Amino acid sequence: MTQSLRTADRARKTDFEILGEWETEKGNRLMLKARRLTGYASVWLYYHGHPVKIGYALHSSGVVREVRWETHWREQTETWKATQRRHIASLIAAWHADLPQTPRAELPPSVVGTFDIDGFRFAVEPTAASEHAVLNVVGTTGDLTPVADLLHEDGRICGMATRPGWKSTPNDRKRHWRLESEAILTRAARLGRL
Repeated sequence: MTQSLRTADRARKTDFEILGEWETEKGNRLMLKARRLTGYASVWLYYHGHPVKIGYALHSSGVVREVRWETHWREQTETWKATQRRHIASLIAAWHADLPQTPRAELPPSVVGTFDIDGFRFAVEPTAASEHAVLNVVGTTGDLTPVADLLHEDGRICGMATRPGWKSTPNDRKRHWRLESEAILTRAARLGRL
């Protein structure tokens, strides 16, 4: 019975919900879909009766952080993009307001520090090897998903390798990850936590 409840709970978390639909000035119908406990929503266009993904939005706590468009849709005017972003932001804010609020989950004691960027929370966790640590993104339930491996010497980062699925992260964001992680690791080294 417990297993079936876990399976049902996991299914609810992974099912997409349609947050809303709207029509553009040219009569195209768009739809926004999202999943609970993620910071991701996808934008779809009905094309000949079938939905086609044309972009996505990253959000946190009901606030849209970024909207990106698929290749063909990047050529739209800035006015068009701004109008669609307003629709997306409005739908996500309304959806988030209706979601039950969950308390911030406890992190494992192995985590030596956290930081927030673009609405996402990251945790730095040393491993058994004294020169290796892992940068994780923290889920809303406190689960840690590895983002990058950090090689360091007493906290000073010598190298960072992003994990599969995170390799396309923009370089400026990776630099920010590295700076924040290094500050956490050097502080942990000073305190004897590495």
